[in-house]
Amino acid sequence: MTVSYKNLVVLIIAPHPDDEVLGCGGLISRVKAEGGKVHVLCFTVGDIKQYGGYSHTEKRIKEMNKVMKYLKVNSFNLALVGDKYHLKLDKVPQKNLINIIEKGEVSISTTKPNMICIPFIGSTNQDHVAVAKASFTACRPVKDSEKNIAQIVLSYEQPETNWTRKRFHPNFFIDITKNLKTKQKALSLYSSQIRSKNHPRTPSIIEKIAELRGSEIGVKYAEAYECHRFIV
Repeated sequence: MTVSYKNLVVLIIAPHPDDEVLGCGGLISRVKAEGGKVHVLCFTVGDIKQYGGYSHTEKRIKEMNKVMKYLKVNSFNLALVGDKYHLKLDKVPQKNLINIIEKGEVSISTTKPNMICIPFIGSTNQDHVAVAKASFTACRPVKDSEKNIAQIVLSYEQPETNWTRKRFHPNFFIDITKNLKTKQKALSLYSSQIRSKNHPRTPSIIEKIAELRGSEIGVKYAEAYECHRFIV
């Protein structure tokens, strides 16, 4: 079955700035290039020393603004800024996170997407797990004429998900052969998050992952997803 990218309205839900590019940068580029719409809901960022770097709130917000402009997304929002939330989303009531996804500034109700991309629940990062759980609940089908039911719901792959007790099992692929360079450029704009050449969060490793996923479907480069719902 061929998906019409021109008719896609995609909502990407990301725990932190750069997760949307790592998991869906190629999809974002392709949808926008072919006339569709993309919206990004990002949850949190804060000040903290990281392995191999540092997370500085204001710098990462500026980076996100640059990336969103470069990718030409239709709208985006960073919902819960600051050390009160960053790496502590597991302490935020799930109802609060669900409400943001369902009814926030950039949300299911405001964007009415027909495709929603959510984090992989098998991550070792507590923010990712909290957002994944809330996203899955928010995407539940209910008999309510006021609730938008997205036809496609996907979990996206993160480079670090090889270290997990729950394996990522891709069953939905996007050919990003023409879009990989855009994804790599977008990632490079998150300069504070780029690591050494062998780290998963680098443009070179992103290319290798895309090449591997491409080989699984007979194209040069691809992004892989786990499909939770596909209504035809």
